[in-house]
Amino acid sequence: MHGLKTIVTVLAMMLPAVGIAAGPPDRVVSVNLCTDQLAMLLARPGQLISVSHLAADETISLMSAEAVGLRINHGLAEEIFRLEPDLVVAGKYTTRATVNLLKRLGKHVEEFDPARSFEDISENTRRMGGLLGEEDAAERLVKQMHLELMRLHAEGKALNRPILGSFGSNSYTSGAETLENDIVGKAGFRHLGDEIGIRGTTRLPLEALVLANPDYLMIWDRHRANQSRSASVLSHPALDARFGEERRVSADTRYWICGTPLTVDAIQRLRDAVRGSSAE
Repeated sequence: MHGLKTIVTVLAMMLPAVGIAAGPPDRVVSVNLCTDQLAMLLARPGQLISVSHLAADETISLMSAEAVGLRINHGLAEEIFRLEPDLVVAGKYTTRATVNLLKRLGKHVEEFDPARSFEDISENTRRMGGLLGEEDAAERLVKQMHLELMRLHAEGKALNRPILGSFGSNSYTSGAETLENDIVGKAGFRHLGDEIGIRGTTRLPLEALVLANPDYLMIWDRHRANQSRSASVLSHPALDARFGEERRVSADTRYWICGTPLTVDAIQRLRDAVRGSSAE
């Protein structure tokens, strides 16, 4: 009995060190656009003290208005450390030097994989809710998203599933195992990248795109507005000759760039864009 009491005492002393008894964090910093938006959706007032500068960019963030009033960071370890956060949330593949240094300095850092499907969005939302102590709020968001997915699925059964491809700056496109693929599929279309055996995000030669000849070609509005050399392929004569305006679809980048419960709106928006393009 004496030995058991000693073990319990030692464990109790260890709990604060491993954060088990600490409770939800009071000072949270996000350094990634996608974790920014998840945290803004779930954090209680005053809990989230800083988000990345991308969160305030209205061209890529759906929650730029919500970022007003929060301190903006640029993913630098020194600026984040001075904020004295209890928790830092980051993307798996961004700000690597910052994440590694903060960990070495003893900060609690949680990294999120990018969402490649709506199931991933559910998982990341629940995980963020757990980290912030907002499990119920996270579950409500996930439930609401899945109800909307069910509604959209029921409405999309009558679609004849035409093929839709995407094309962006530097000739990039996506295929299987991407969030884009899941959105396109749930909107009732077959994804060109999936059809021709592409996985992930990669470059697709313009010639291959023209030969594949999908029914519709989707170009994100952010790429359309890009005047750089990398976007010049989007105004190539071959592209214009193959895909007239009635077969081009403009997509709002903000709904596709990050996987959050807000992404579900991309499905209806894509359907509406295709219908509007076809009617022109």
